[in-house]
Amino acid sequence: MATTSPLTKTPFKTEYAVNMTCNSCVESVEEVLTQIPGRINRFDIDLKDQRVIVEGTAPPSAVSSKLKETGKIVIVRGQGTIQGQHAGAAVCIFENHTYTPLDQNETTQLKKPQGLARLVQIDNDYCLIDVTVQGISPGYHGIHIHELGDISRGSASTGNHFNPDNVEHGNIEKGHIGDLGNIYVNENGWGDLVVESNRIKVWDVIGRSMVISHGKDDEGKGNNKESKIDGNSGPGLITGIIARSAGAFENMKKVCSCSGKTLWEEARI
Repeated sequence: MATTSPLTKTPFKTEYAVNMTCNSCVESVEEVLTQIPGRINRFDIDLKDQRVIVEGTAPPSAVSSKLKETGKIVIVRGQGTIQGQHAGAAVCIFENHTYTPLDQNETTQLKKPQGLARLVQIDNDYCLIDVTVQGISPGYHGIHIHELGDISRGSASTGNHFNPDNVEHGNIEKGHIGDLGNIYVNENGWGDLVVESNRIKVWDVIGRSMVISHGKDDEGKGNNKESKIDGNSGPGLITGIIARSAGAFENMKKVCSCSGKTLWEEARI
């Protein structure tokens, strides 16, 4: 069944891992998916494999948000065309290279700051970015792709935001191509973000870096010079290099062979 994305004419589908445990979970997932009228043409729910596959024009971020309304952990597991193909994929593992709290109010009881970002290029026009972080102080934090892949001094050596168009800082739709907005972190230090971009191309950002900042990004709406540079988001908290990876529907693991953690445990790391 071919469907069309609002950002591309290429048919696509998205696979989500959802930690469903019973038929009641399945019913709650069905209910929220039917609340996106006209944007989902088909969905399949597999309780045994804890998998939901959605085909339609609804942006993955909107579907992910709806699925999370069920109270379940939701992971974007893969995305591609109806045939399961994609134009490229990348991963960024965030680490704490030079992290120091800005003040005494930042809790010392949070787990080590870390995170993971996945990027899948569906075709020449459409890219999905899925980010999960842990161990960061609660609130909003700016997230950006930087021009350099040098993390020898943490974010301090990653250069400026990726900005090949030489424009002022802004949001994901209008600003630096590397501007991704903000990720919200809850009181437990955990947060996630799923966004789509028709400006980012995976092949343009592999080898560069991604940085999550101390503060909230004002998306260029401030009244000072820094707002037009980095949205007053401050220095970086955690950073990582964007590297080529397996793409949509190519990673079917349920348990990490290195740590022994389940998919759901890994989602919180």
